[in-house]
Amino acid sequence: MEENLNVEWSEAAVEHLEKFYRFIFYKWSFKEAEKFLDQAQEFELIISKFPKAFVQSSKKKNYRIGLIHKHVSAVYTIKKTKIIIVALIDNRSQPEFR
Repeated sequence: MEENLNVEWSEAAVEHLEKFYRFIFYKWSFKEAEKFLDQAQEFELIISKFPKAFVQSSKKKNYRIGLIHKHVSAVYTIKKTKIIIVALIDNRSQPEFR
């Protein structure tokens, strides 16, 4: 059985995660913001076990795009020993990343 790959977050992806968290916290509630973080952790677990589970980007072949929440997707790349989440995108406003 293969080991799960480690998942790392780029500095930009961490900033995006924090921005989405703050937005949800102030717009809705602490509970919803924490639920979003749980979904991000679940996404990490999935890609660590199944790195190619999500679709390859049509614009950048070395990147994949996976859904964290219906409005937020993560862009990530697979290296030999790790996965790097490079950005989070708002699905409602950034179709150019697809």
